[in-house]
Amino acid sequence: MMVGAATFHTAMAEIVVGSMVLATLCAVGCSMSRILPSSEINNESLMVTMDRASLAGSVLALIFLPIAILSGNVAADGQAESALLYNKFVYSGLALGFWSAFVIGRIRMGPGLWEERPLAILQSTTAGFAFLMTSMASSIGGKLVRGESLFDVFPFWLPTETAAILPLWASVSLLILGITSSALVFRFTLPKIARIE
Repeated sequence: MMVGAATFHTAMAEIVVGSMVLATLCAVGCSMSRILPSSEINNESLMVTMDRASLAGSVLALIFLPIAILSGNVAADGQAESALLYNKFVYSGLALGFWSAFVIGRIRMGPGLWEERPLAILQSTTAGFAFLMTSMASSIGGKLVRGESLFDVFPFWLPTETAAILPLWASVSLLILGITSSALVFRFTLPKIARIE
């Protein structure tokens, strides 16, 4: 007995969204923990637990996000020319980028990044934007499959019904620019970033 593409995609999407909710809440909790005064509830043990949970949730999400993206494309059979599908792919890529930045930042700087207020704010903001991009991709998926979206309750809706499709030369140029920029950032910052313990 085989599982349908839509069912498989739903399972992968639930794993991704659940682990990203955990990661986002714990990242915001880590930032708030440093702003609020210490107490019986707000202690170092809670901070360590939230830090580890945010890292574990985001790593799990990064593992399953590409599977969810690919299975979503397979599940959206017959909608290959849909602007919604293009936009879902863009938001999924943005989510993948933000979550990668969150994980790389946490691993490279260590758990001490939460001790530095600007870094803690940047890290929790990155998690927030990553979650927003994930929510947008999920909402577009709901529009594709069920005709309704998570964001239908809001009085506004981002223009996802249309998509600007770049010519191949522009797409290749942007890809080369992105790879070059990433390589330069890693080349010139990798030895300079110190772990905060």
